[in-house]
Amino acid sequence: MTEDTVISIKDLTKKFGHFTAVDEINLTVEEGELYGLLGPNGAGKTTIVRLLCTLIQPTSGTASVAGYDIREQAAQVRRRIGVVSDGVMLYKDLTIEENLKLLSTLYEIPNEQANDRIRELLDMFAFKEKEKRMVKALSTGWTKKAMICAALLHRPSVLFLDEVTTGLDPQSAIALQEFTKSLCKKGVTVIWTTHYMGEPDKICDRIGIMFAGKLVKNGTPKELKLAVNDLTVVEVDAPNLSHEQLQKVKQKLNLNGSSKLKYEDSKLLITSDRNNDLAEQVSTALVGVGAKIRAINTKIPSLEDAFIALTGGEEEIDRFVEAGQK
Repeated sequence: MTEDTVISIKDLTKKFGHFTAVDEINLTVEEGELYGLLGPNGAGKTTIVRLLCTLIQPTSGTASVAGYDIREQAAQVRRRIGVVSDGVMLYKDLTIEENLKLLSTLYEIPNEQANDRIRELLDMFAFKEKEKRMVKALSTGWTKKAMICAALLHRPSVLFLDEVTTGLDPQSAIALQEFTKSLCKKGVTVIWTTHYMGEPDKICDRIGIMFAGKLVKNGTPKELKLAVNDLTVVEVDAPNLSHEQLQKVKQKLNLNGSSKLKYEDSKLLITSDRNNDLAEQVSTALVGVGAKIRAINTKIPSLEDAFIALTGGEEEIDRFVEAGQK
């Protein structure tokens, strides 16, 4: 732990009855870092956020945020963080402007400073006439923007954005990603949780891969991809493949648990730990089932490929997601 460490987590665990939602997590996050927690729904990302925000108590382990212990100094932690999560809501029968004024009172921000800050945030997100609407009348996207305004009102040093782009249109999502990066350049530390593979690869300094309550792997996007650099990814342009043909190809290749076969929009993508002649094997298998091949090439593993390999394969992920839904 260094002087620049803003979040420190040691053996953090949270159990709900016999279910372990967060399993002995160890992690440090530095000042100004944009740190992503990546994993499917139910992996433990939101539970970690709620623990660090002092919304729930850990079963065991310790953590500090902005230098304050989440158990012993919860009030000091809350004054230094901003949170956007499904578990944190605004008053629906108040306008966004009224919500912000109420929060400024709770944060004991002097009235003149509060008015200036509220105006700055509302202008920043282009609320205009919407600032006078009640929160319950706002769309999902505008409600999310209102929650971000509320999270930033008191100029927190740590910001938690939990699945923040869910419900946003692509343009708003990209704008929010750029805005978040600009906050980090000013020294704000951000925890960004998501199940979208493309987001953390584009914006995060480091990424923690979460699965079944555990932090499976931690590193920069490049480091995570290099961790599975022994994977070979072959992309084939093969139009009009039938389900039966795909099953026969999978059988011919005898793909193991860490391998993946995906077919979409005439593109067949195969990921495997076979380094020798995978492209030739795929080509032979496709010709053997009567497929037409327009192009074939080998690709560098993506963050999604790394995630699947590090969490035990696509079938294991499917089983986990199905179990969570039940």
